[in-house]
Amino acid sequence: AGVTISLLAYMFGSVLKKKLKIAILKQADMEAALAHILQTRYNAITLAKRFGCDPEQAASAALLHDLGRLVPAHEYLDLAETFNLEILPEEKQFPDLLHQKLSRVIAVETFNITDKEVLNAVACHTTLRPNAARLDKILFLADKLAAVPGKQPAFMPLVIKQLEKSLDDAVYCYLFNYLQNGKMPIVHPWLRTALEELTPRRLAG
Repeated sequence: AGVTISLLAYMFGSVLKKKLKIAILKQADMEAALAHILQTRYNAITLAKRFGCDPEQAASAALLHDLGRLVPAHEYLDLAETFNLEILPEEKQFPDLLHQKLSRVIAVETFNITDKEVLNAVACHTTLRPNAARLDKILFLADKLAAVPGKQPAFMPLVIKQLEKSLDDAVYCYLFNYLQNGKMPIVHPWLRTALEELTPRRLAG
């Protein structure tokens, strides 16, 4: 069975707190996180139906994608080491990038998720990855489109416009403009490689 909306209540509840030994988020933070997750889920289902992906997988990936955010940011590195995750130099410099990998771990360890496509999408929803699958791209864009109004990049209307052409065009538009923006503290190598892979496909199209 896919991940259901009941997961939202559980993931913010005392069982998860006990298992991971973390503090429950403040009420305001919890409400904001829930709103983002629900909007990401809506976006993911919409994109999945539009671009020929399984809506149930998209919904599941969206509900799971920010589980890593339940861990205090200052614990990201320690937890990643505990689970023997590969930690890239860029992730060591900017540990916030690790939350996507931690989300995958929590999905497996706490919720017993076994769908590899869903887990792969969760693990790269912030940066995308080399050889990204369609579900990866759908969750990536769904997450970006669910950013709080006012905090979305100025180029997001361009990304939405490119969705009229194809999923790849929209993803390329986001990645290209993100790198051109020049405001990111660290560029994850997965993101750069994903853009490099998409560039020849876009030119060929």
